[in-house]
Amino acid sequence: MNRIDTKYCLNKSMLPAILNDIDADYFVLEIQNELLHPYQTTYLDTPDDKMYLAHQNGWLNRHKVRVRKYELSNDKFLEVKFKTNKGRCIKSRIGFQKDKIDFTDEEKKFLNQKMPYHPAGLEPKIKNWFRRITLVNKGFTERVTIDIHPSFKNEKGEILLRNLVIVEIKQKRSAQTSEIKKVLKKNRVRLQRFSKYCIGRALLEGGLKQNRFKSRIMRLQNEFN
Repeated sequence: MNRIDTKYCLNKSMLPAILNDIDADYFVLEIQNELLHPYQTTYLDTPDDKMYLAHQNGWLNRHKVRVRKYELSNDKFLEVKFKTNKGRCIKSRIGFQKDKIDFTDEEKKFLNQKMPYHPAGLEPKIKNWFRRITLVNKGFTERVTIDIHPSFKNEKGEILLRNLVIVEIKQKRSAQTSEIKKVLKKNRVRLQRFSKYCIGRALLEGGLKQNRFKSRIMRLQNEFN
């Protein structure tokens, strides 16, 4: 929950070879005999999009608030992610077993402790779906998530990025040795900052300020749509 994250975007056609190259170095998470796990996420923001704009404007200390559902277990969590100016990602969460975004006193207290925005002002902005493979290295010092077929939907529209795979490497220290990083480098897959919340909204809402994401949006539309 307190880590350095690095992300990579690649075409799904590359994934089988990459998985084959790291087969001896990682365990894969299996739940209910499934290796590919469906997730659903609802992202929240203020009415004037303060969290989106903090990312778009390049602020170093920034927050995201979301409700994430693990569809195999039907578990839900209210989560706050805080990206520090040192590049660390700190995630906090509590259980959230309901469909309506209507916070209890306990949930409001949690949000007040973890973010600077008033809970009563938060509203749903976009939904996101994907399927995930989760890997752990043999030394249990690194976790890797591989997200396939990400899709986004809000009142402005919906989009499926059918050819996009998002690889996220989660480590305690950024300098830590990583076998998958070596394989990605060998395959000329470069580090790529990617926020599902911000990119999803930028793809669906042309009126949003999004100059910081312009090159990523063009690549997604050209290569992964």
